[in-house]
Amino acid sequence: MESVLPPELNPKRRRESRFYARQSIVPHTNSKSGLKLPRIQSAKGSSSRRLTADDSAYSLLEKSKKNSKHSREDFNPDKIAAEIKYARLQEIFEKADTDQEPGLEPHEFRAAIKKTVGGHLTDNEIETLFMKVDANCDGVVDWEEYVTYNLMEYQEKNQMIEMMREKPFPTETRDVPSRHRDIIVRVALLPSIQKRTVPLAKLDYSNGRYVTLSKEGTLIFWTLKMKRIRSFNTHSSLDRATQPWLTDMACMYNVNMLAVTSTDRDIIIFDLQANKFIKRYHIVGIENCITTMYFWANLRDMNYAVLLWGDTDGNTFAIKFDSSLRGGPFGAVGSKDAYKKVNLPEVVRGFFIGAKAYKFSRVHDDWVSQIGYIPELDCVVSCCQSTNNSLYLADIEKKKISTVFKVSKGILSFDYCQYNNIIVTGGMDYLVRVWNPYVNSKAIVVLKGHSKPITHIIINSSKNQIISIDKGKSIRVFDMKDQTCIQQLSGRVIKLGPFPISTVCFNPGTQTLVLGTNQLAFLEKHFEEENTIEVTSHNKPIFAALYNKTFRFVVSACYDSVVSVWDVRNGEKVMQFINAHTHTEGGVDIPVEISAITFDGPERRLITGARDGSVKVWNFNNGACLQTFNTPGGLDVTGLVSTRHRIYVTGWSRTVHIYLDGGGEEYRKEWKAKHNEDIICMSYMGPNIIATGSYDGDIVIWSRDTGQAYCTLNAFKGTKPSTENNTKFKSMKDEEDERRYSLIEEDVMALDDAAGKMKSSKRSSLKGIRVGVGLLSKVRETNSRNGSRLSKQFCRMETPCEHPLMPLFDEQVYTPTPTSEQPSSRHGYDEICKNYEASVEKMIFLENRDNLDKQTAVLFTSGAEGWVRAWSMHHEGGLLGQFNASHKVGEGVHAIASDSENKYLFTADTAGYLKTWDITEYCIREKHTSSKRATRWKELFEIFMFMLVDGHDSREPPLSFNTKDPRPDGILNRPPPLNSNPRRTIQWPLLVNSFKVHTKVVNSIVFIDEFKFVCTCSADCSIRLWTLGGQYIGTFGERWDPIKPPYKPKKFDEDARIPRDLKRIGSARTLKVLNQSKAPKWKNLLAKMKKVGIPRVETQVEQEAVQEEVQFQDDLMEKKLNSSAILGQSYKRKIRHKLPPSLPKMIETSVSMAVFHSMPFVELAPVDQYSLSDDMKIRKYGANLRDKFRGVKRKDTVVPAIAMAVKKIANRGTKVPSARYHVKPSRVKKLYQQMQGKSFDPDAKFSIDSPVMSDTKLEQSKYSLVSDASY
Repeated sequence: MESVLPPELNPKRRRESRFYARQSIVPHTNSKSGLKLPRIQSAKGSSSRRLTADDSAYSLLEKSKKNSKHSREDFNPDKIAAEIKYARLQEIFEKADTDQEPGLEPHEFRAAIKKTVGGHLTDNEIETLFMKVDANCDGVVDWEEYVTYNLMEYQEKNQMIEMMREKPFPTETRDVPSRHRDIIVRVALLPSIQKRTVPLAKLDYSNGRYVTLSKEGTLIFWTLKMKRIRSFNTHSSLDRATQPWLTDMACMYNVNMLAVTSTDRDIIIFDLQANKFIKRYHIVGIENCITTMYFWANLRDMNYAVLLWGDTDGNTFAIKFDSSLRGGPFGAVGSKDAYKKVNLPEVVRGFFIGAKAYKFSRVHDDWVSQIGYIPELDCVVSCCQSTNNSLYLADIEKKKISTVFKVSKGILSFDYCQYNNIIVTGGMDYLVRVWNPYVNSKAIVVLKGHSKPITHIIINSSKNQIISIDKGKSIRVFDMKDQTCIQQLSGRVIKLGPFPISTVCFNPGTQTLVLGTNQLAFLEKHFEEENTIEVTSHNKPIFAALYNKTFRFVVSACYDSVVSVWDVRNGEKVMQFINAHTHTEGGVDIPVEISAITFDGPERRLITGARDGSVKVWNFNNGACLQTFNTPGGLDVTGLVSTRHRIYVTGWSRTVHIYLDGGGEEYRKEWKAKHNEDIICMSYMGPNIIATGSYDGDIVIWSRDTGQAYCTLNAFKGTKPSTENNTKFKSMKDEEDERRYSLIEEDVMALDDAAGKMKSSKRSSLKGIRVGVGLLSKVRETNSRNGSRLSKQFCRMETPCEHPLMPLFDEQVYTPTPTSEQPSSRHGYDEICKNYEASVEKMIFLENRDNLDKQTAVLFTSGAEGWVRAWSMHHEGGLLGQFNASHKVGEGVHAIASDSENKYLFTADTAGYLKTWDITEYCIREKHTSSKRATRWKELFEIFMFMLVDGHDSREPPLSFNTKDPRPDGILNRPPPLNSNPRRTIQWPLLVNSFKVHTKVVNSIVFIDEFKFVCTCSADCSIRLWTLGGQYIGTFGERWDPIKPPYKPKKFDEDARIPRDLKRIGSARTLKVLNQSKAPKWKNLLAKMKKVGIPRVETQVEQEAVQEEVQFQDDLMEKKLNSSAILGQSYKRKIRHKLPPSLPKMIETSVSMAVFHSMPFVELAPVDQYSLSDDMKIRKYGANLRDKFRGVKRKDTVVPAIAMAVKKIANRGTKVPSARYHVKPSRVKKLYQQMQGKSFDPDAKFSIDSPVMSDTKLEQSKYSLVSDASY
């Protein structure tokens, strides 16, 4: 019985695996390094014989010639030479396996590659290849590792290329509303030809119109954007009881005509000149109903054209025109609206000059499905649903022998490619076949994929693609080079009703595919310019990115479980592997979100953790998974550390698990749990310190070797570390003495800095002491002022705090006491922050600092509230400093990083802003001297243009790089917890750069020391590269010019590259930083304004000056004329009236009114609209009534004479005489009669006709009318 051993330890299995590996090796060229690598070969080309080094190249060539059936086609000297080199390389590996240590060491591997396949490679390239293959870092590479690496690299790169390949069409169709009521039989493109007498190289498909025709006879013209222009009815006689069906249409673009055929067995040709639709020719005498039509015109001489059609009896016809531009295809027509009737038998006999018809009788056993013309072969091509004569090729003049192609169940559609000289067909057997026109026995290529009969075939020659459509409305696009399907659109996506697609039209100019059933839709590919495309690196939000110093690669992972490898030198994607972590549901693999990534110690492998608790080890150079772990509980993995062949894993399990690198899960160990909440982040500092941060703000410092927890840090509980012996955190009162000591120490340091600026060689010691005392008092005064201000804001219990959750604060959660604070007090605010904003999102160690000094911070953490805290791991250290690094209040800082020298701290918040801080003097014992600070200040101004934008003075460095000025605005109402002792710990480092890098939250920052680059990745699916000073390099996924270290930033260019989204939403400060403190847009705008605006201003000024001069001369002349030196001021000049200017002679006609060429006029002044007052209304009413009494008839409104004439003419004959009847007296007449009957005083001096009497009557009548109206 055979022993069960792994393949590595079983000699027999190992030999078998090597044997099978040898059978599948075929050399191919690696596009990256030019090295020929093994590749999987198909069964047809595989060989069971292994090549040896003894075989000569000549004998191999001879044997290949003898064994090959087609020696000319299969003979490849380069391939045989590569096989010889690989045979020699394999022999070298096999000789090394016989030694005590199997495999090749680096120097042996270098020599073997140099002798065989890599003679053109440099030593560095071979060394890099060795490190890629030796992923397990055992120092040797055997043949199996080498072959496996090459095969895996080819497989993953091939898959990556397939994913990155551009899709020809969008995934959704765009519907087009139309007036068609029945099935659309044809959609055609009518190109516009301006000069028909000039020879053309090709048709311009970007200028023209679409034409659609439906069964009921509706013909519609469309623009290239599928907007309706106009529609016509093609039926010539509308008095028929039933109209015929339209079957097909052909665009005769050389004469701008349209040929339409119907079930009446005729062809009607319409003229489209001058945007008209006029019937010109009517071809009759056709025996059978036409099923399909086609038209072709010679672009070199448009007099020559061919019109073809096929009918229901299997016949095909062709009419050749040789004088189409001389009066029309069938000659000139008499009048404009007349048409010529053409009898087909007469055309066949040659009775029409310039037109000759040919008939091919019964070439098919069934209806002709499609017909076409191939000018290169000068033959007619037609197909039908018959097996015996599926495809028929015939010479149009019948001088050559015709060719018949036989396909089972016939052919429904075909297309010809003149560039490749091939015919592509689709039929009832669901297969797409590619034919050589000269070989009808067997198809060249057969493409599978459809599940229903293929009804339409289109060749996109510009991209070497085949577009096929079946009856299920499924669309497939095949690549002719690779013979693979590059895109598939399911019929469920194409919503065109229940009917199959009846017609299609492809525009090669705009790459648009128009589809028609009884509805219309089209697929349009939008081609945007490179500078307008939003470049993305992943399809989903990016979680994190790492930089590999060994290979100079950036490795990124997104939430879609995709890992990509990028070359930092040119921005290209080197490798990508998808579905890194998956789980199976219903037999389908569903990707699991990646939540943690890191490198191993030598940075040869990548370790990833996922949301399902799985951990995998990868060779990221070829996408091979080397090892897999599963944590207990299957909870999220949020932290990974790899060192000394150990992998430390932590996450929501609140426990640290240790796995053996290369071992199984049986070697797993666990540390004692110290966290009460989920662990969010993890960091490592050599040689043996690991830190973990949790959701409640606890930071536990571990010993990597023993798993013992050194201490616990938490800013919400206190500033000092808590150990196992002393679990209580120091309160704020216990630190009062230490606070005073630190303030005195700061004063002494400030005094030293101030004293260092004095020139001691030329000043006395007494004067120096006085100056020192003065500076000391000034520093103390400044510190006391800042401290008092901050103490009032940050440290007072009655400080007004603002938080979005304050209104929702529930008092019942906390037991109230008689002296308890209200929810809006400081205690309530601190409680909310402790429960919801205490999480430690990110942490880093500053390994270049002294971790044994209690006054030096080596651990920096950031949280959801935006506060960055600096910690000392000394037992007397703790929290040394804290500052808010967010761009505005409420934003969290989720990413921090530092350089290798720990001079800068990089922070990025959820608003997408990247900030760079100088931490050379922040929370460290060693401070700068005045000279060193001045040098550092000058260096910062040379690197960061933000220093100028922010208003700093390059000539006067500050006394310290740290400040207590609060940032950002409004942070005083969002203070840190009281237990963190804000009075002592709050201080901001020097901000040297700040600008927006992404539109969404930044999840990771990587600083590349070799190039001095900052790499940022965000939830906006992009990874961007920036210089240290803020200059934009590019986004991974787009290619830029190769970069070599050390990189020198380019000088300011007016065309500086800035991402489009930042141009759109970036602030003025961000744009200034990206433009290196320049304003090129304003500069260009001012230049244009000067170029265009100044001449206009000068012209206006000149005109105004001329007007002022003229006005001055007029005033002077007026003054002279109105005065006299003899008569004095009493003299007045006589005023003479000027005659009006003479008007031009009127133009009068017999049918029009008098019209003037011009008339003098002045603009009318605006008239204010006003309403009649009550007094005016009463007076008007009284005047009307008085006229009634006196019998005076009021004049009608004056109407122009022309208007009166028009009114009389319009009313003439329409007025009907009304019957006479008794008209009742009006109310006014009744009132008058009543007044006549009343008695009045005879002694009165006024009569009824006097004004006073009239007014009295008016008043009485007024009130009587009002009273009557009220009743």
